[in-house]
Amino acid sequence: MFHLCCLVSCSGYLHIYTVIYRINCKNRIAMHIKIEPVKSNEIQLLSDISTTCFYDTFHQENTKEDMDLFFEKSFNTNVFEQEMQNHHNYFFFSRLANEVVGYIKLSDFKTPVELKELNALQIARIYVVKEKTGMGIGKKLMDFAFSFAIQRYKQVIWLGVWEHNVRAIQFYEKYGFKKFGDEVFMLGNDAQTDWLMKKEINNHFNKNICNN
Repeated sequence: MFHLCCLVSCSGYLHIYTVIYRINCKNRIAMHIKIEPVKSNEIQLLSDISTTCFYDTFHQENTKEDMDLFFEKSFNTNVFEQEMQNHHNYFFFSRLANEVVGYIKLSDFKTPVELKELNALQIARIYVVKEKTGMGIGKKLMDFAFSFAIQRYKQVIWLGVWEHNVRAIQFYEKYGFKKFGDEVFMLGNDAQTDWLMKKEINNHFNKNICNN
């Protein structure tokens, strides 16, 4: 347990100790995060957390009409049920103390033309509950994606990310993802541009790539 005591009198040292404390807490939390396959009876929960996370992230930059239309077409339980029945899709919840705090969807259902010659895996979605951001959950999910890919002898991981989602782009860049193209993403009736980013992998992938 960390204590702020009178021996730390310099504000600079206090800041350093506070940062160390936060890092240690984050590491301890990450140790207790479990990643488990989404079960067939958890489709409603999957739909709910998808809607909540997407809304919290993007509602300020988009109209209510476009958001509602997107949710209706893409995040209803029928769509998720069909996606889960496709053996090329893989859904995993991240749980902390039995609470779902995020999830990841991996897929080898489709591959961009630029990657057709490679055995590729897509990170189709990676979501973390807003109240749980900053706890290392996103990193845990990303590390899991690379382990999953290596176990299946994938050569590259790719994803699409909104061109204006700077925070997400920076997160992916820390893992070595590079932009290789663009694609149109329809949010309701709004045609938006997603960056396509990729990261080539091998069996020597270092899980601690983002520790620095």
